[in-house]
Amino acid sequence: MTHRKKAPVAEKSKPDVVEPAAFAALGLSPRVMSAVRRIEFQTPTEIQAKFIPAALTGRNCIGRARTGTGKTAAFLLPIFEHFFSGETIHALILAPTRELTQQITRECKKLAGKHPPGVTAIYGGQPIKRQIENLRSNPEIIVATPGRVIDMHKRGNIPFHRFSIVVIDEVDRMFDMGFRKDISFIMEKCSNRIQTMFLSATLPPDIMRFADRFADDPIRVSAVDDKPSVQTLEQNYISVSKLRKTPLLLAVLEREDPELALIFTRTKRDADKVGRILEKKGLPARRIHGDMPQRKREQALQQFRDKKVKLLVATDLMGRGIDVPGVSHVINYDIPENPDDYLHRTGRSARMDAPGKAITFVTPDDGKSLTNIEMFCNLLLYADNIEGFDTGLKSRK
Repeated sequence: MTHRKKAPVAEKSKPDVVEPAAFAALGLSPRVMSAVRRIEFQTPTEIQAKFIPAALTGRNCIGRARTGTGKTAAFLLPIFEHFFSGETIHALILAPTRELTQQITRECKKLAGKHPPGVTAIYGGQPIKRQIENLRSNPEIIVATPGRVIDMHKRGNIPFHRFSIVVIDEVDRMFDMGFRKDISFIMEKCSNRIQTMFLSATLPPDIMRFADRFADDPIRVSAVDDKPSVQTLEQNYISVSKLRKTPLLLAVLEREDPELALIFTRTKRDADKVGRILEKKGLPARRIHGDMPQRKREQALQQFRDKKVKLLVATDLMGRGIDVPGVSHVINYDIPENPDDYLHRTGRSARMDAPGKAITFVTPDDGKSLTNIEMFCNLLLYADNIEGFDTGLKSRK
């Protein structure tokens, strides 16, 4: 996340005192810098420092960065540069989940303040008539999930030919979710685009072929070294039998007493099961996954963001859209099958160099997955245990 620092009240009349010089050095204009000061950004993250100058050239760009590294501002600030320089453009930003769409929209509105460009979010799970009304105001920036934006296009509410800038965020997750055909359709229809920006945590061959098809001669930048970028994150694992995972979770929560904890499961069914157990135990917990009504998902996430509840059970899909400061713990109730998902999960904690802790439950069948994570991250997770807790492993024959 971008580091922020509040300017002293007495210095409000002296904007040069709080000038984030490192951002100014990236080539941003005074009007964009005023937006940077307004949201109190101070020090650019690695992806921002690399991606912003590349995007300001107007060329197509491919950025490799993990969730939680400030990549949203990395592509939004160059877009704002176009608007503030007087260009008449429209931008389409595609995101894989409703939550990430909402997050990008919030940051965009903070940057704009009370001034143009206008922005609206288009995603499923919300009344379509309301979103159609929002589109009639002709917003300059549309943030959308692929399915809903195609639906809107077929209804005649979004003419793809007007978009001159197209951003696809978390391309790898788009592919994982089966959106490859949808985003190919959208890119083909956005035939008048002058700049395309792709951002992804990983860039396997299939994604690079896709990028080569739709982004000629791109500038490529990377802020990923295939190791956890957070140095203040303590990472441990606890061996446990499958039948003792829930009691172990309760014991870990009692020992750690987390300020805010994300608990990850592989399936929606397990998210429901774990969430219900925590709620029945009287713990301040909510759950979030793709089968829940959008209203309940937004309510659970807002309660977590406001610290009205301190435990949130989520699936990997939902985890990509959770951007909440102050998460002290990430608990992998189910070890992720994909090592890259481990990094996305743990990246929710220890943000802005704050201390954090990740604890992964490992059953006897999870040994290969643990090894893959350690090899991928080039680190060894430390073995942890709860004193006096029966893991159920001694009874195995």
